[in-house]
Amino acid sequence: MPKGILTPRKGKPDGDRLRRSVVFDDDRVDEETPDERPAETPSRSTRKRSQADEASKTEVQEIDEGPESDQEEYDEVCAICSKPDSAPPNEIVFCDNCDMAVHQECYGLAEIPEGDWICHNCSQDDVPSANSLGPRQTHSSVAARDVQRPDIPNFEQHLRSAQRVLLDRCTGRRRIKLRGQDEAYDKAYQLIEQTVVAGEGNSMMVIGARGCGKTTLIESIIADMSRLHEGQFHVVRLSGFIHTDDKLALREIWRQLGKEMEVEDELTTNYADIMASLLALLSHPSEIAETQDGVTSRSIIFVIDEFDLFATHARQTLLYNLFDIAQARKAPIAVLGLTTRIDVVESLEKRVKSRFSHRYVHLSLPKSLPAYWDICKQGLTVDEEDMVLEGLNPLLEGHSAFWAWWNGKIEALYKTQEFADHLESHFYTTKSVSAFLTTCIMPLAALSATAPSLQIPPAAGPAVSLEPPDSKLHLLGSLSDLDLAMLIAAARLDIVAHTDTVNFAMAYDEYTSLMGRQRVQSASSGMLALGGGARVWGRGAAGIAWERLVALGLLVPAAPGGRGTAGLGGLDAKMWKVDVALEEIPAAAKLNAVLARWCREI
Repeated sequence: MPKGILTPRKGKPDGDRLRRSVVFDDDRVDEETPDERPAETPSRSTRKRSQADEASKTEVQEIDEGPESDQEEYDEVCAICSKPDSAPPNEIVFCDNCDMAVHQECYGLAEIPEGDWICHNCSQDDVPSANSLGPRQTHSSVAARDVQRPDIPNFEQHLRSAQRVLLDRCTGRRRIKLRGQDEAYDKAYQLIEQTVVAGEGNSMMVIGARGCGKTTLIESIIADMSRLHEGQFHVVRLSGFIHTDDKLALREIWRQLGKEMEVEDELTTNYADIMASLLALLSHPSEIAETQDGVTSRSIIFVIDEFDLFATHARQTLLYNLFDIAQARKAPIAVLGLTTRIDVVESLEKRVKSRFSHRYVHLSLPKSLPAYWDICKQGLTVDEEDMVLEGLNPLLEGHSAFWAWWNGKIEALYKTQEFADHLESHFYTTKSVSAFLTTCIMPLAALSATAPSLQIPPAAGPAVSLEPPDSKLHLLGSLSDLDLAMLIAAARLDIVAHTDTVNFAMAYDEYTSLMGRQRVQSASSGMLALGGGARVWGRGAAGIAWERLVALGLLVPAAPGGRGTAGLGGLDAKMWKVDVALEEIPAAAKLNAVLARWCREI
C-alpha cells in the first residue's frame, strides 16, 4: 500500500514519532468518486519515493513538521546496498510478507514478478517467519545471507553445474567411489575377469547391509572391465523388487540379451518357448546368433539384486538353470547375487544349492566416523581428478576459485556442531551412506545464486523431508478396530506364549479368548444390557484383517516362501513375526477402552 501519514513506521519506537494534527476537507471527501480513490496497491508493485509525493497530494495539513523532514522519513533504502535509488530497470521491490525492500539487481530479479512476491527468507519453511522477528533483525539477516555471494567469474554457471552433479550423486544417478572395500573388490574383480577373459562359468554371493555399497562395487568392476574389454561381454540386470516371478525375469533377460545380441524377438508369448530359447541362446549362442564355428561366444554377467526374493519364486526354476549353466560350463556366464541376508543360501532348494559355487564376498559398513564421512563427502564435493569425468569444464573462467570456495564451505560446515550431530546420528544408527545423502537432496536443491549457503541439517521448522519414517507405527492410525484387535492379539502372544512367531490360528484363538473374557466382565457389571457387549467377528472377516496387516508389512514372514497365501488354509499354516511391540501400539493409535486394556493387562 502507498505510504501515508497514518502508515505505521517500523523503524522508530512510538516515543520518537512526532505528533500531528490532521484536518480533512469534508467537501472533497463527499465528492470523491470510486475512480478517484487511491487504487489498492497490486502485489507486484514497486514502492518508490514518488508514491510518498502522490500520497501527499491528498488534502492533509501537517503541523510541527516541515517538508524536508517528511520527505526524509518516507525514503526507503535497499536492505542490501542501503541506497534509496529506484528507477527502471533497477527498481526497489517490497516483500509482501515482511515488507523488506531490495533492488532488482541486488536480489537477482531480472523483472518484477507478477502476483505476490515473497523474499527468500519468507519462502523458506525452515526459516522463522518475519512475524517472529523484528523488522531490523529480519532485514539484516537477509542482507547477511545474500551478501555471501563471492565475486567469482561465471559464479552462477559453476554453481548450477556443481548442483547438477551433486544432486545426481545423492539420488544415485551417478556412482560414488568405493572406499575401504579393497579386498572385496579384488575378489569380485578376479571372478568377473575369469569369466570375461578365460570364458569360465562362475557364481558368487555379495552379502552386506543395505547401503554398504554392494551395487556400487559391482558397477565399478563392470565399468573398469568395460574400459579394458569393451564389447567382449554382456550385462543383464535383474531386481527382486521388479521381477517378482520367473516369467517376468525371463522376459527381461530375453529382452536385454535379444537387444544386445540382435536376436529377433518372436517368442515372447509363451513361457516354455522363452525358457527353451534362452537356454539354447546361453548354451549354444552360435546357433542363434549365426556366428562362425570356432568363434568364442561373448560372456554374460548376470547381476541379480535382492537375490533373496528370487529364492521365494516357485521351484526356483530360473536360479536352477542359471547355476546349472555356470557349473557345467555350457556358456561363459557369471551369476552375481546381491543380498542383505547372510543366510540366503539356506533358502535355496537342495538341487539349486548343489549347483552354486559357494563363493562369497562380505561387505562391511564403515567402522569409524571419519571413514563414514570420507564416503559421504563425495555427495557434497567433487575430487579434482573427477572433474572432467563428471562433465565439469576446468577451462571455464573461475573454475579453480569456485571449487576452492565451495570446498572451504563444506569444511566449515563439517566443523559446525549441528552438522556433526546430524552425521553422528546416521553413523551410530544405520551407518547407511544412502540415508545420509538423502538428507542432502533438499538443501542442495534449494541453492541459488542469491542464496548459495548450504544448510545441513535444515533449521528447525516444518520442512519437507525425503527420509523414510523410522518405523511402521504411523500406519496404525489407519487400521480398523478389528485390524488393531488382531495385531494386539498377535503381539500379546510374544509375551504370553514366549514365542517370536505366530500364525493366524494362534492369533484368532487369542482374539476370541480376549473377547469372551470381555463379554463376561461386561455381563457381570451390567453393561451387556446397555450395549457394552462387543461383537466377536468370524474367521472370514478376521482373515481379511490378517491379510491387511501382511500387506502393510506389520507382519513379516518368519521363513522363506513370500507373502502369498492361498485361502484360510494358507493363513493357518504360515508363521509370521510381528513388526511392532505391544507397548508401542497405544502410543501410535487411538484405542478404545477394551483394546487399551488388552495392551496394559497381560
